[in-house]
Parts: sequence; structure tokens; C-alpha cells
Amino acid sequence: MKKFLAAILILLVAVFAFAQFAVPTALTNYLKAKVTELTKAQEVSLRLDSLPSAKIAIGYVDKLYCETDDAQIGELNLKQAVLDGSSLHINIKELLFPTDGISREEHTNRCLQSAGNLELSGIITEDALKNFLAEKVDRLQEPKVTMTPEGITASAKVSILGRDADVQIGGQILAREGDLYFHMTYINVENAILRRVNLDKFLGDFNLTEAVKMPFGLQFRTVEMRDGEAFVKATRN
Repeated sequence: MKKFLAAILILLVAVFAFAQFAVPTALTNYLKAKVTELTKAQEVSLRLDSLPSAKIAIGYVDKLYCETDDAQIGELNLKQAVLDGSSLHINIKELLFPTDGISREEHTNRCLQSAGNLELSGIITEDALKNFLAEKVDRLQEPKVTMTPEGITASAKVSILGRDADVQIGGQILAREGDLYFHMTYINVENAILRRVNLDKFLGDFNLTEAVKMPFGLQFRTVEMRDGEAFVKATRN
């Protein structure tokens, strides 16, 4: 009987040790790999903390901190993106065994059942915005972007009525209804002939990142313009 009880005790200690140390490490490594896959980031650091650590084995995380360099969020690259969360409940079953027939976004959202707090912050660089505009706005050629606390100026070449012209564009990055936009405020054409062309149709908003493509129900809330960059922040709805 004593041997049996001793064996049970040893088994319980082994299970507790597995839940306390092995499972958190395995889950951290798994999540780090998933973040790398989703964001295409070159470097990812991720840390999960709970007290006791065994809670992580059933999906309860007191603190999550993840930092990536050059992460792709939606269709935009963020430099030094940081995901910071607390009081998280992760659906371990959905994480390890994804539901068939759902999109990657839906699977990602199902993995997080609840969160006391979840915040994503990152930096949009001049190069990131320039590359986005060059790819998404086919009329703009060779764009150059400058960011300051007052706003954004961009210069580019554009073809209008078969003529090439140099244009100056002014704008700013806005967070609206969870999305990020590049809002154009003015366009100046340096070619005198083309100044007579109505350019109103070129003014508008370019969607940088749609809220529906953001993971975990995150929505962009604030934008802080700086010299050479824009600092953006998203929180869970």
C-alpha cells in the first residue's frame, strides 16, 4: 500500500512538474512560431507569465509580452511592433487543433477567448508608407515620403492624360473606426498645363490596415506623428 501511495505521489509530482515547466515552455515556443508565421517577422521574442505557471497548461495567462521587428500587420509593415496583454484566457484546443473550414483570421480570433487588457503598438516608418503607396496606388511612381509631427508630405511622378508630371502630396495618418488611413489633404501639380486638370478625384483616403484583418479583435485607436515615423496604437474592442 505504501509503495502504491508513493508511486501515486511520484506521478502527481511528475504531472505537476510537467504542467509547471514543460507545458509553458512548449506553449511559448508554439506561440512564437505562430507569430513568426502570421507577421513574417525576422525576429520575435515572446514571454508568458502566470502564477503558478501551471495555469498556462489550461490556457490562463496572467501576462503576455511579444515584441517583433518589421512585422506585417494586414498590408502594412510595423517596425518594433509590441503586443502587450494581461489576464488572458487562451483556447488551447483551438490553438493546437484548428477548426476546419474557417479562415486564418477566424482561427486566430477563436484562440483568444477573453482578455482583461490587450494592446498592440508599433511604428510606421517613412519607407513603409512609401512602399505601401508605390504598391497600392498605381498612378504614383517613385514616391518619396517625409513625416513630421505636423503631418506627411510626399513627392512623386504621376501620369495624367498621357503626360508625366511631378506632384506634391500632403496628408496624415488617421485611426478611424478601427482602421488606419492615409488621408490626403492636398495635391499640387508642378506642370503648368496640368494645373488646369480637375484633381479632386485623386483626393481621398487610402486604407492602410483594415480592422477586420487585425488579430484578436484589435482596432487602431491613436496615431502620434513624429519626425521620420508615426507611432500607432491598437486595443481590443
